[in-house]
Amino acid sequence: MSESRNSFIELVEELAHLDHPPATAPEPVTGELTATLLVGDFESRCGNCRKPTLVGVDRHTDISGWVEEPGGGCGARFTDIASTSSGVTTAHLRRLRPDLPLRDH
Repeated sequence: MSESRNSFIELVEELAHLDHPPATAPEPVTGELTATLLVGDFESRCGNCRKPTLVGVDRHTDISGWVEEPGGGCGARFTDIASTSSGVTTAHLRRLRPDLPLRDH
């Protein structure tokens, strides 16, 4: 072996014995954005961004209402449903979205 190669190998071996803290992995990317589907007397809203949404959708992709905004939603996936009004009963929520569990019940 050449002199420079021997020096390099010795340096690598020396560095391998130093007390270095282990490299830390980068923070994992946060999981999927989720939200509660909030149902009121006259409208439903996304629990993440509080903007209007349709009751029957799985994700908040569009803003519904008098002035619709396609693509204006926050993208959260609805994982549960809750009422924002005493007039909206648990039974009504279950009829609207039987696929979503009730929040706080």
